[in-house]
Parts: sequence; C-alpha cells; structure tokens
Amino acid sequence: MIGRLFRLLLLFAVLYAIARWLLDRRQRASLREFISTLATALLVASAIFVLLYWLGFHQL
Repeated sequence: MIGRLFRLLLLFAVLYAIARWLLDRRQRASLREFISTLATALLVASAIFVLLYWLGFHQL
C-alpha cells in the first residue's frame, strides 16, 4: 500500500515538474483552472452518488 502511494506521489511530482518546464505562465493558469473545475465536478458527482445511496438506490 505504501509503495503504491509512493509511486502515485512520484508520478504527480514528475507531471508537475514537466508542466512547470514545458508550459508558460498563462498555460499553467488555464491548466490550474481546468484541474480545479475537474476536482469540483468529481466532488459534486460523488456527493450525488452518496445521496442516491442514502436514499436507497443502492439496490438497483
């Protein structure tokens, strides 16, 4: 489990370094906006699924 988390952390660190190296300031800002929008959408979707499960739709 710790090895998988370490590999995931290492992957994100490498992707972050590549993004800082290849993208200029404006592109990084738009990438940051995209990632925050994606994170918000994932949180809303998970809240909807939790609500549906709580309402009893887990029996489908």
